[in-house]
Amino acid sequence: MKAIIAQRMVKGYLRSHFIPFTEDQEDGTHRITMLYKGDDSCPSGVLEGCIYFFDNDMEARVFYSEAGASICRNSEHIEDLMRLFNFCHARIFPRNADGMGGVLYEPEHLYTPAIYLTEDGCYDITLTTLINYDFFEVAPLETEDYITAACPELMNKLSIPIFDLLTGEIDIDEAIGYIKEHILGDY
Repeated sequence: MKAIIAQRMVKGYLRSHFIPFTEDQEDGTHRITMLYKGDDSCPSGVLEGCIYFFDNDMEARVFYSEAGASICRNSEHIEDLMRLFNFCHARIFPRNADGMGGVLYEPEHLYTPAIYLTEDGCYDITLTTLINYDFFEVAPLETEDYITAACPELMNKLSIPIFDLLTGEIDIDEAIGYIKEHILGDY
C-alpha cells in the first residue's frame, strides 16, 4: 500500500465517523491533525492527535493540549513521571475494540504504543505508534479505531495519575497504584 492510499482511507474513515480534521505538511510529510473534545479527565477536556504519512509507515500520535504541556513544564516531578512512563511501557498494552460489543471484530492487541515526554522543549506528553501500511491494509478498520478511539481513551484514563503526579497531589507509588486499580483491568 502507498501513503496516498492510506491517506485516502483514513480521511474517509474520519469523515464517516464525523471526526473533524485538518491537513497540512510538516517538513514535507503529509499530516492529518484531529482534535478530541470531551475527554473529561484531560486538562481543558481536550486531546490532540495527528497522523504523519511517511513512505512505508504512518506515525499516529495522541497528546495533551497546551494546558497539559504547561502543567508538565512547571512541574517539579518530571523524574517521577519518567518512572510512571516506564511502568506504563511494562504493563499497559491497549486492546482495540469495535465499540459494538464484538459485532465487527473481537478485542485484540494490535499495536504497542510508546508514551513519552517530547525532547523539543514543548513538554508534550505523547502516545505514539508506528503503523506499517502493509499491516494497515490487512486490518484497516481495527487500525483506524485504534488511532481514533483506543489511543485517546487510554490517554484520557492516564491523565488522572499523570497530572495528579505532576501537580504533587499524589506520589509515584499512588500513581502506579491508581493505574493498577483503575486501568490495568481494561488492558
